[in-house]
Amino acid sequence: MARHSAADPSPGDDRDRRGSEGRARGLPADAPDATLRIRPRVARTPEERAAARAAAGSDPVADGPAAPARPSVLRRFLAWLGSLVLLAAVALALAVAVVPAAVGGSALTIESPSMSPTFPVGTLVVIRPRPIDGIRIGDVVSFTDRDPATGATRTVTHRVIGVDPGPLFRTKGDANPSPDRTPVQATQVRGVEWYAIPFVGEWGSKVRSGPGLLLTAGAALLVVALMLLLPRRKA
Repeated sequence: MARHSAADPSPGDDRDRRGSEGRARGLPADAPDATLRIRPRVARTPEERAAARAAAGSDPVADGPAAPARPSVLRRFLAWLGSLVLLAAVALALAVAVVPAAVGGSALTIESPSMSPTFPVGTLVVIRPRPIDGIRIGDVVSFTDRDPATGATRTVTHRVIGVDPGPLFRTKGDANPSPDRTPVQATQVRGVEWYAIPFVGEWGSKVRSGPGLLLTAGAALLVVALMLLLPRRKA
């Protein structure tokens, strides 16, 4: 017969102890030993997961995916402004140099107020050839003439106000009180006004020169470089 000392707990006492622990945890008294190993509850909601990470000492923002960096308002404005300046420079260069050369014309700068207000001083006037018999009253023509004061050859841009046999063209500046004294012969006509761009005549003259072309190309490259250096928003 087995003997139990007073210091050794009996099997009944052990079951009573487990039963009391189980009742303290809300379990049946006859639950097996494995049920006493309570697993921690897994966080289900985002709030619970954030609270769990905070309790563990982690950063909820660092654990999640990093939000894409948004360019500042200033950077977006500079990018927009650079694109606008580049497009304007390209458009003006085409209008001043490329388009006139493609049609056999030329670009001239108005240097006197004789055609105001139609063409103020500084207006860029692009002319192109036209058959002599196609020139009509009201057309603006550019023709070579001699300066009465110096005798030097110059180019004048005035409006046709009459056509005489020959043909000879009577011309007048819109702002002049009287017509030009000498009729214009057909051989003097350089071309007829095609289009005009106000206030860019001086710039156009510089662009058509060698240094002006280099300066314009350098400015365009600088704008492109600045646009490439601006950070882009990542998807």
